[in-house]
Amino acid sequence: MKKYLFLLFVVFMMTGCGNSQKLICTFDDESEDIKKYSKIEVKVKDDRVADMKFTVDMIFPDEYRSQLTDIANSVRSSKPYMKVSLINGGIRLVTDNDKDSFIGIKMNQKITYGELKGMLELQDYVCE
Repeated sequence: MKKYLFLLFVVFMMTGCGNSQKLICTFDDESEDIKKYSKIEVKVKDDRVADMKFTVDMIFPDEYRSQLTDIANSVRSSKPYMKVSLINGGIRLVTDNDKDSFIGIKMNQKITYGELKGMLELQDYVCE
């Protein structure tokens, strides 16, 4: 009996519950005095994109800080799928698990963890 349980355990460990890996990559940029800190988190399960979260923190120069609420409201109305919040000196934009795609990655796209990492690094992301 123990022998069968051990074999069952070995088979389970070898096949697992589906191969799942999480890739986290960042990209920092500054244009027109606006600093942008981007972070993408992608879960790859069985060589398919299973979940994504894309966060961008935008830090504005002092002369725009009085307009942050208006800027945030404008983004909310034009991009209803984004979660928009005010942060110290700027706004945070978060897109969760978009059903279509963003930054060129489609949900349920067939891609390996290594291919995805390579693609993001070609776009100047730094991946963990």
